[in-house]
Amino acid sequence: MSRPENILDYSLRGILVTDSDWRIRYANGTLLRAVGCSAENLLGEHLLLAANKIPRQDSGSELLHYLVRLTASPPERTESKIVPLKLPEKKFLHVHVTPFCPPGSSPGYLLTFTDATLEGEVDEMKSDFISVASHEMRTPMTSIKGSIELLLGGYAGDLPAEATELLGICLTAVDRLIRLINDLLDISKIESGKMELHLARLNVTDCVRKSMRSLRSLAEANKVSIDAVQDEPVPEVMGDRDRLEQVITNLLSNALKYSPPEKTVRIRVTAVNNVVRVAVSDQGQGIPGDQLQRVFDRFQQLAGAKKGTGLGLTIARALVEQHHGRIGVESELGRGTSFYFELPTISGD
Repeated sequence: MSRPENILDYSLRGILVTDSDWRIRYANGTLLRAVGCSAENLLGEHLLLAANKIPRQDSGSELLHYLVRLTASPPERTESKIVPLKLPEKKFLHVHVTPFCPPGSSPGYLLTFTDATLEGEVDEMKSDFISVASHEMRTPMTSIKGSIELLLGGYAGDLPAEATELLGICLTAVDRLIRLINDLLDISKIESGKMELHLARLNVTDCVRKSMRSLRSLAEANKVSIDAVQDEPVPEVMGDRDRLEQVITNLLSNALKYSPPEKTVRIRVTAVNNVVRVAVSDQGQGIPGDQLQRVFDRFQQLAGAKKGTGLGLTIARALVEQHHGRIGVESELGRGTSFYFELPTISGD
């Protein structure tokens, strides 16, 4: 039977609709023309199997990797991502995924695909510049930090109290710059695909305990307590211990900064449906609904945000996704915010 024409066939966006099991139920003409495939070859196929039938294959496999993560950890709300393609010319694609459940019909997912080559190329140039600049800055900053610490340690003799105070201010500023440089380098590695994970079997609760110890002084300074709750037993995951501790430390430090004094930050580790979930909840003012989708974007500083690089949550999201997990946020104004991430358990656990 011939495929009826639809006004969506002339949209500038490629449109794909799947059911809740990721089987393709609709593909518009724009998408079919772009991939060089007929509707008959795609309809009814699982999204990942259909990708193998497309004549114009992405040799970089970035899109396929994203779709694998998507189907393994389906989104609960709209999410989007710019993905590089090699066809063989390099292009960029903006993928937008929205779960839906229309009244009287079966649930599924709406995927739209838009050419984002210009935006992607500009981002790539910015990333290259940031990477080079950060590398060039890190060495002198490390030398400055070392010199200040020597002076404060008495290497040049006793210092007047005023000089000691000024050097302490300098050291704080240098430490902040070094953290920014390290964050920029992490972002650069992640976006260029050069971030290497050293995976091993581990229990996430060990990472939680270490992060809590490292933030004890911050919690005391802010007069906020940390309450940890976990299921017993918690299955093991395959993860990079240092990078998972980085994610947990970032979420915990944010919660401590935004919690009022004498309140409690709760970190809960649970296991359900073959995933381990870590949730960090504060009792702060919460995040407005129209800003929730932007909290993981680079350099985002929300209204009333404390000083920071604006990169911590971006790095956390990228690291979780590299572990084939998912990260999200839930918030209610006046009641607080909960950031969470989920990691797949090791098969057989």
